[in-house]
Amino acid sequence: MATTITPLDHRVDADLKRKFDKTAEGMGITPTAALTVFMKRLVSGGGFPFALRGPVPSDAVLPAEMEMRYRRMLAGEDTEHGLVEA
Repeated sequence: MATTITPLDHRVDADLKRKFDKTAEGMGITPTAALTVFMKRLVSGGGFPFALRGPVPSDAVLPAEMEMRYRRMLAGEDTEHGLVEA
């Protein structure tokens, strides 16, 4: 069975990408291979392949926070990128 390859089209901080690429290459793998390993582990394990540190919003808090941020974005008080970095 042939594998279909598709490019990722996601935005990421340029400095973070540069550091990620350098770290992966320092480990002897390509950045693509590093992302592939991460994605396979995320999918097979049903979540992050490492413990998340820091507060994770509850099921009740997250929708309310996202709604507030969405309304701020519509009002021009926030940007779509702010949703990711907050």
